Amino acid sequence: MSDLFKPLQKQIGYTFKDSKLFQLALTHPSITKSTGSNQRLEFLGDAVLDLLIAAHLFKQFPEADEGALDRMRAGIVNGRALSKIAHTIKLGNALQVSESQRRHHPKPSEAMLEDALEALIGAVYLDGGFSSAQNVINTLFAKALTDAHQLQAGNPKSRLQEWTQQQHQGHTPDYRQLEREGPDHDRHYTCAVFIQEKEIATGRGRSKKAAESAAAQTALEVLKLT
Repeated sequence: MSDLFKPLQKQIGYTFKDSKLFQLALTHPSITKSTGSNQRLEFLGDAVLDLLIAAHLFKQFPEADEGALDRMRAGIVNGRALSKIAHTIKLGNALQVSESQRRHHPKPSEAMLEDALEALIGAVYLDGGFSSAQNVINTLFAKALTDAHQLQAGNPKSRLQEWTQQQHQGHTPDYRQLEREGPDHDRHYTCAVFIQEKEIATGRGRSKKAAESAAAQTALEVLKLT
């Protein structure tokens, strides 16, 4: 196994029994291999992550209603949060891409890092089951899970709109779709939020609504309103 992979296993707190599964999670679609790429694992990892984060929040906040739980989950697993964790564990150093991809894009994009992190979680689940996946998620998302209660305060779009109306003479945020990529079963959206024609932040999600919410959350952080 490549020396690039060893530090990553230490970072996530899990050692793979099947090294091929681990390597597949780190294989970008730009590489043509008979074994495939990490796209299927990314699909699986997304579902595993959503389920285990939701289960954790359900147990941690017994008094929270559906809306509050959904806001907390969205705040933890949005694209920006995932790519931030990927940067923290230096996932990009281990990601395998084609020479053409590397030549045109020397550094992995945020979307590539997000997808690779989800693929890694999917691989852990296949290799070690739910308990192993839960342990890895607890390690990677420790701070986010600890701070989850802060996300109950309200929908980020509502909070941003309330602030904008107060500070900008009644104006409201304007959300614009920038990108839509991927097949129908695995679509990703990127949206930007503008205040009086000035772009404040962008966000990415698996639906336009999720991307707008992620953009609003990032805007709140940029404006130091969190």
